Amino acid sequence: MNSLLSTTDLFIFFGSLFAVMAFGLWSGRKEENSEDYFLAGKSTRWWGVAGSIFGSNVSANHIVGMMGVGFAVGFAQSHFEITAIAGLLMLCYFFLPVYRKLNVYTLSDYLSKRYDDKSRVSYALIMVIIMVVIQMVPGFYIGSRSINLLLQGDTGKKAVAEASADINGVLSEVKINYGGDKYGSSPQIKIGSEIRENLSPILEDGKIVGVNFTENIIGLKPSMPMPVSFIGGNINNPEISPGDVEPFRYKLGILIMAIVTGAYVIFGGLKAVIVTDVIQSVLLLLAGLLVAYITFSQPEIGGWANLVARDLGSEGVERLHLYNASDHPSLPWTGVLTGLMVLHFYYWGTNQFIVQRALSARSDKEARIGILAAGFFKLLIPFFSIGTGIAAYYLFKDRNLEVAQDTVFIKLLTELISPIGYGLVGLIAAGMIGAILSSLDSMMNSAATIMTFDLYKKYINPKANDRKLISVGRIWIVIFILFAGILTIFQMDPNSQDSFFLLVAKHQGNLIAGVVIAFVVGMFWKGATAAGGVSAIIAGVVFSYGIPPLYAMIADGNESLVNLFGKKLNFMHGAFVSAILSLIVHIMVSKRTKLDPEKGKLTWIGLGIFTSKQFAVFGKTLAITLLIYATLASLVVIGTLKPVIAAWIGAIWTFACFYLSARVKASEENIPIYQEDRFWAGGLAGSAIFMLYYFF
Repeated sequence: MNSLLSTTDLFIFFGSLFAVMAFGLWSGRKEENSEDYFLAGKSTRWWGVAGSIFGSNVSANHIVGMMGVGFAVGFAQSHFEITAIAGLLMLCYFFLPVYRKLNVYTLSDYLSKRYDDKSRVSYALIMVIIMVVIQMVPGFYIGSRSINLLLQGDTGKKAVAEASADINGVLSEVKINYGGDKYGSSPQIKIGSEIRENLSPILEDGKIVGVNFTENIIGLKPSMPMPVSFIGGNINNPEISPGDVEPFRYKLGILIMAIVTGAYVIFGGLKAVIVTDVIQSVLLLLAGLLVAYITFSQPEIGGWANLVARDLGSEGVERLHLYNASDHPSLPWTGVLTGLMVLHFYYWGTNQFIVQRALSARSDKEARIGILAAGFFKLLIPFFSIGTGIAAYYLFKDRNLEVAQDTVFIKLLTELISPIGYGLVGLIAAGMIGAILSSLDSMMNSAATIMTFDLYKKYINPKANDRKLISVGRIWIVIFILFAGILTIFQMDPNSQDSFFLLVAKHQGNLIAGVVIAFVVGMFWKGATAAGGVSAIIAGVVFSYGIPPLYAMIADGNESLVNLFGKKLNFMHGAFVSAILSLIVHIMVSKRTKLDPEKGKLTWIGLGIFTSKQFAVFGKTLAITLLIYATLASLVVIGTLKPVIAAWIGAIWTFACFYLSARVKASEENIPIYQEDRFWAGGLAGSAIFMLYYFF
C-alpha cells in the first residue's frame, strides 16, 4: 500500500483518534441522571457550547466537500457560512429564550407544548430521518473514503513520463515509470485529454513498474517530462481504478468510526460529546489553517492578494465572487438570499442536534456567548476551506493535473503536505477525522434524545426513571449506528464523484420548510392552532417534493422562465416557495380551527421575552436595515459605488444597531459594554455583512 502516512503520521493520527475516545469516556464517567446524560447537567461553559456547536456543524463535508465545491464552483459556496450568521443570531435572541424558559429537553417537546402531540411526532420523525439518514450516512461515507485515500495514497503520484528520440531526432518512444504494483497487464493512462490503452508493461521481479509505447507526440521534445495520469488497470481488482477505495477497506473504515464514536457517546452522553467536540474543533482548525497556509504559499499562488489578482485577470469565469446568475444550477444568488435563509433558520434555530448544545449551557448568557464564538469560527471557513479550493483550482491547472472535486483535499495532501514530512499529514488527518467524529457523535446523541423522550417516555413508559431512560438512550444509539452503517455500506458508492455537501443540503431542504414555519409562526402569532402547526409541517414536505417536477413541466418550452431560474428548479428556490406555501396553509388552517388559549400564550410576547413596543422597534429597525442593504447592492450593481465602500457602510450600520442595544443593556446591568453579548453580536453580524459586499 502506497500510503501518504509515514510512521510518524500514523502515530499522530491513530494516537489522536484513540486519545479522543479515551478522553470522552473519562469525561462522561459520572453521568448520574438523565439531565446529565442528555443535557450535560446544564453545566456547560461558553467555550464548550462554542466548540461543540462548531464541531457538530463542521463535518468532513466542510473540509472535503466545501473545498471541492470551491474548486468546482467558486466562492459563492461561502454563502452557506456567511449568511448562517443570521441563523445563529436568531438562535441567540429569538429561539433559545423560548426553549430555555420552557425547560425543554427536545424541540419536539416545545411543539407539543405549543401545539399538540401530532406536531411533536411529525417533527421527531423528520429530525431522526435527517440525523440518521441524511447526516450520519454521508458522514460515514466521506469519512471512510477520505481516510482510506490517505492510507492508500495517490496511486498516480509517482508516474513520470520520459521521452526519447531515434537517431534522426524524431520522437519515437515514451517510457512511463510508475514504480509500484498497482497496474495490470493492460493499464490505461491519460496524456492531456487522450486515453491510451493496451500498453506494453515493464516487469521487474514479476511486478509492473511501468509501461512502454511507441508513438509520435506532437510538441514533445526528447527527454522532456510530461504529466501523466493512470486511470485504470488495478492488478488486485480490475474493476477499481487507481485512486479508488477498495470495498473491504471502505467497510473497515466505517466499522472503525462506528466503534470509536459509539464507545464514548454510548457511555459518556452529551458531556463526552461536548468535551470531544471541543478537542476535535481545535484539531480541525489547525488542520484547515495548515492546509490553507501551505497551499497559498505555493509559488503558483503567492498568497491571497495574488490569487485575487489572478482571478480578476482569468480568461474563464471568475471564482472569487459571491453571486452567481439566478439560473445557476447549484448556487443562484436568488436562492442563497431566500431559500438558503429558510435552511439557516431551520438548522440553527429548530434543529435538535445544534440547539441541544445551547440547552446544556449553565446560563442564558453563557449559551449566547458560546453561539457567537462559534459564529466567528464559521467566518474562517470561506478562507481556509473554500478559498483553498479556489487556490487549488489554479494550482492544479498550472501543473496540468486533472482532479475530481471531492478528491481536492487528498490531492493537496499528496502534492504539497506529504513531501514536507514532520507528521503534518497525520495532524491534518487527525483534524479531518475529528470533524467527522464531532458530527457523528452529535447525531447519535440527539437522535437518541428524541426517541427516548418523545417516543419511549411519552408513549411507552411515562414513569421511567433516570437509569431506565439512560439505558434506552444507549440502545437507540446502537440501533442508529447499525442502521446508518449498514445503509452506508450497501447504498453508497465509495467512489462517487457527486458533491455531497450540496446533495445533503438538498435532501435536508426537502424536509424542513414546514418545520421552520411551524416554529416561527407559533412563537410570533398567538392565533396559531395545533391543526395549523401539523398541517404546515406536512405541507412543507409535500410541497418540497412536488414543486420541482411541477416547475419542470411549466418550464418546458417557457424560455423566459428557463432563462430566469434554469431548466430545473434549484433546491433553495424550492425551499423558499415551499415555506411560503406552508405559511399560507398554516394561516388558513389556523383561521378555521379551534385555538387553545393557554397554548396561544407560548409566544415571544406571551412568555415575556419581548414586549409589543420592543417588537415594533425591532420591526422598524429591520425594515430600515433591509432598505439600506438593498440600496447599497443596487448602487454596486450599477457601478455607482465600489464594493469595498458598500461593505464598510453596511458593516458600520449593522454594528451600530447592535451597539445601541448593547449600551442600554450594559447600563442596566452596570457592566462594561464589551461584557455585553450584543456588542460581540454586532461585530459578528457586521463582519458577515462586510463579506457579503466586499466579495460582490
